[in-house]
Amino acid sequence: MTTTDTATRHGRIDVGDAELEYWDRGPHDATHTVFLVHAGVFGEWFRPMFDEPALDGFRVVRVHRAGYGASSRPPGHLTLADHAGQCCRLLRELGIRRAHWIGHSSSGCIGLQAAIDDVDLIAGLVLLEPAPNPAGPSSQVLAREVVGPAMAAVGAGDFAQATDTFLSGVDGPGYRAVVTARLGEDAFDRIVRDATFFFTDEIRAAVEWNLDPGRASRVTAPVLLVTGGDSAAVTRAYDETATILAGMLPAARHVVVPGVSHGMPLQDPARIAQLVADFVPR
Repeated sequence: MTTTDTATRHGRIDVGDAELEYWDRGPHDATHTVFLVHAGVFGEWFRPMFDEPALDGFRVVRVHRAGYGASSRPPGHLTLADHAGQCCRLLRELGIRRAHWIGHSSSGCIGLQAAIDDVDLIAGLVLLEPAPNPAGPSSQVLAREVVGPAMAAVGAGDFAQATDTFLSGVDGPGYRAVVTARLGEDAFDRIVRDATFFFTDEIRAAVEWNLDPGRASRVTAPVLLVTGGDSAAVTRAYDETATILAGMLPAARHVVVPGVSHGMPLQDPARIAQLVADFVPR
């Protein structure tokens, strides 16, 4: 019997040490599941992409990781491995045995960790400009000119300024117009609420995480590394990392999408969804 229900299911699931908010559409018995796991700063990076027609026919799951949206706020520090484990438990609670992880920035690192820790669950990964780890020389400039000033604003208690500094530095000065167009006039206020967790916990987790060649060799799932053609005008850190990862991961290839930068899931959700659909076997 084929399940044809395509209505969106929305709720929260207890994954043991957190309750995660999720959205789930498409047939339960679809051959392939696409798992949209958002980047840091805020949890709505993949909201427009979730409903893209290119993903029809797949089971599509979108999550708010712990600390974001209506998911629970962690009582203590979460490592990227903790985030990976929670997301994998969410999939299993939903009855999903294999999924393609679609990660962006820090959730690209989380996805690689998941592929190491839960080999049977992660069928493949599409990583949109994974965070600079391993890092090239441009990451030092990014840390000095973007992350440092953003954290200084956090220290002064100004999370709105920290958010604006960070997103301008990684996405470019036009990020706010894109965010407003895709997510609504009040989007920046929602972003700042999520960003408090990012700046007080997730940045630390990203710094702690490390992928060396030995660990990278354990990622046997196919990986598509995606960078934006416009990103170099903002920072070359993401392209450098994708190039390093392409040489470290056993089954990876690197593609460049013209006309977008680090905010690509919001800048062009239709094109990124089609990229995912072309990567995942039908």
